[in-house]
Amino acid sequence: MSQPYAALQSDEPPSYNTPRTEGDNIPDDFKYSVDVASCELPIRQLFIRKVYALLSIQLLGTVLVGYIIRSNPALQAWCFNNMWLFIVSIVGTIGFLIGTYIKARSYPTNLILLAGFTLCEAYGIGLSCSMVESDIVVQALLLTFIIFIGLTVFAFQSKYDFTSWQGYVSMGLWALIGWGFVMFFFPGRSKTAEMIYSGFGAVIFSIYIIIDTQHIMKTAHLDDEIISTLQLYLDVINLFLYILRLLNTRND
Repeated sequence: MSQPYAALQSDEPPSYNTPRTEGDNIPDDFKYSVDVASCELPIRQLFIRKVYALLSIQLLGTVLVGYIIRSNPALQAWCFNNMWLFIVSIVGTIGFLIGTYIKARSYPTNLILLAGFTLCEAYGIGLSCSMVESDIVVQALLLTFIIFIGLTVFAFQSKYDFTSWQGYVSMGLWALIGWGFVMFFFPGRSKTAEMIYSGFGAVIFSIYIIIDTQHIMKTAHLDDEIISTLQLYLDVINLFLYILRLLNTRND
């Protein structure tokens, strides 16, 4: 009997459980159909590292653009005298956001769209920070960083499934949006109402940080690193803006 034929006749079943290393290529159909929680530890760790590396780059880029605008009076004056660029950044933010969601799994288009979204968002945040005192901006940055780190550690360690809160928090978000429209059309609001509104917004996005962090660990697919990064980035940015608004209102 030939050796290949003998191998085929072996009583031992073939091995399908060979451990996968970080350097192995993961088939696309495997990525799209398997969530992170069901993968081996090295694959889960690789996915989480990708998400938080992209998030760190986004946040650093946003801080850098904001700092450049905030620290340069001439550039600041030019930006306020050319508000068309701000309008372009708003349209670009929406366009790049939609494009990033549509092309989230198309490399490297997804990274290019994510970079465009981050740049447009950073420009608007830089202008917003330019109208606030430097001390308040720094306080808001530190508070946002501390809260984000604390909530992230809590979400990773907690055994409670906060993703079940998604529906309730979404209702709170819509209530926040509606409240914001009312305040916009009726500007004669009190300082107390402004602080309650800002505090409510900060709480909503703090809970979203926990939910989206657990989503990364439990229900996200292996090829959803761009979507996961985008969700966390929006949570952090909105948390920062509401904390900034709260501190600025308190200081007035």
